[in-house]
Amino acid sequence: MNDTEPVDHGPDWPSAATSPGEADSASPGEGPAISRRNFLAGTAAVTAALALPLNRQIRSAVHLAPAKNAADDMLTIAFYTTAAGVKPMSGLLAVFKKLTGITVNPIAVPANSWVGFMQAVSTRIAGGQVLDSAQLATEAFLLFEKRGLCAPLDSYVAQDKATVDNFYADIDPHVLANFQALDNVGGTYIMPYGYNVMSMWVNVAMFKKYGVALPNSDWTWDEFLAAATKMASAPNRYGYGIVAPVPGPFTDVYPWVLTAGGQIMNARQSACVADNPGAIEAATFVRSLVTKGLANEPGGSYNFETESAGLKLAMFGGGVWPLLSIPLPPAQVTKEFVILPWPKQTSPGTPVGVGGFPILKASNAKPAVWEFIKWFMNPEFQGPFAADFGGAMPIRRSSASDPALLKKYPPGAINFVSELAHSTPIVGVPNAGAVENEISTVWEQILSGATSPAAGLKTMQDSCNSLMTQSV
Repeated sequence: MNDTEPVDHGPDWPSAATSPGEADSASPGEGPAISRRNFLAGTAAVTAALALPLNRQIRSAVHLAPAKNAADDMLTIAFYTTAAGVKPMSGLLAVFKKLTGITVNPIAVPANSWVGFMQAVSTRIAGGQVLDSAQLATEAFLLFEKRGLCAPLDSYVAQDKATVDNFYADIDPHVLANFQALDNVGGTYIMPYGYNVMSMWVNVAMFKKYGVALPNSDWTWDEFLAAATKMASAPNRYGYGIVAPVPGPFTDVYPWVLTAGGQIMNARQSACVADNPGAIEAATFVRSLVTKGLANEPGGSYNFETESAGLKLAMFGGGVWPLLSIPLPPAQVTKEFVILPWPKQTSPGTPVGVGGFPILKASNAKPAVWEFIKWFMNPEFQGPFAADFGGAMPIRRSSASDPALLKKYPPGAINFVSELAHSTPIVGVPNAGAVENEISTVWEQILSGATSPAAGLKTMQDSCNSLMTQSV
């Protein structure tokens, strides 16, 4: 596993830490990949530069007084990052200590995916290392709970009911309902702080150069196809970019399948149901983009950032993370791109992933961990820091829709918020690493022509269901 190199965004941009490479998003030795997980793992570094205003004064709307016996505790918390990525967290964690008297010792756990991170943390715990909490993403919540690694939060939630009620009231109700049903099973174990959806990043400069009108937010696959066709000229210029070397389930598979009315997993995320008409239609459509020369073939070393910055890629998918991945100054990115919802065939759709922190069962400082978790619910953390700390939109609607935050991103960033109404949660299924790899591998085989969409998705369904029965 190789780390990717940070992008130089110029002297006015906070330096981001090198983030772990990712097998389903970036090949070894390449520059930074447009990767949901890489960005989530690496962007904690920017918080040191952004933490200074809160060091001067904080008047929180969420109660942050330390719980009894919590002050002066030392918390050991695992973060999905490299050793270099830990150092810049000190400024933000110093703010937390100033407010509560609690010290956080951040532990770097490099991995090649969120599932890999979860497995690495589980191994550390099994080996006797005591961790108080860990930075988890969607893929790890349920797996940590089922392995008995998380302490229930119910008593803390009851103790701070007003604070939690205020927090829950500010979360999209569709997302909150799904989160509580799928990620907090049999009690409350995780409190979310941020999320990502999949939107379409549209290169305005390229649309203008080739005289293509920008679509509106209610656009369709047909409109997407027409725009891509007008701008593509393979192999030098593409209308749409597929993640290389291997397409990712979250980034490449789910958005197309969901907007075709299809599914990869059932509603309970308990079985793979990929062999369905909507999924077959989606795979057929994306395969046609490759055969027509409108999109790059998977399996190579195609680099989203370089191609989009060089007016050679018109559209690609992403959440908030491409802002730091495109090798242009962020101010230029906000001028040359717009954010649109994913184009639809049958209905709007997007996957949604959520980040959060648990109290790990072995912790001897559980009240102090709860203060840390509560800090992440705080509107004054959510607004200024959530997007930069976790590479995600803040889970509070009021913070995510705040113009002060949205202006950091290209026009249309409010779609990151509006898309939640028709989002599908992605959770960590049993044997998640192998299942994710199977979804990626089969999708690549379909797009490269090694198998037909119908045969490939039948194989995906059968293989994933078999893998989900295996104990790991």
